[in-house]
Amino acid sequence: MGFWDKAFEVTKNVGAAVATQIQESANETRELKLKYDGMNNNDLLRIVHSDGFLGKSPKEKAIAFGILRGRGLSNDEINAGNN
Repeated sequence: MGFWDKAFEVTKNVGAAVATQIQESANETRELKLKYDGMNNNDLLRIVHSDGFLGKSPKEKAIAFGILRGRGLSNDEINAGNN
């Protein structure tokens, strides 16, 4: 196998790995949105404001924030905490 064949093979493998990771991330986001859609606003606010080692991930916080915005809450209401 020549240099260019090997380089192409490595590039192809990296591309496949990246595509798989993107698909997994999209699936995780979809599942979180479905789960969080069923939660009430107070639970979502707790997610948005969770901190520390046991706090939610930035992705989870962003999804909860987006759902609250979709329900009509303003940024100020969300950032203030509980309604």
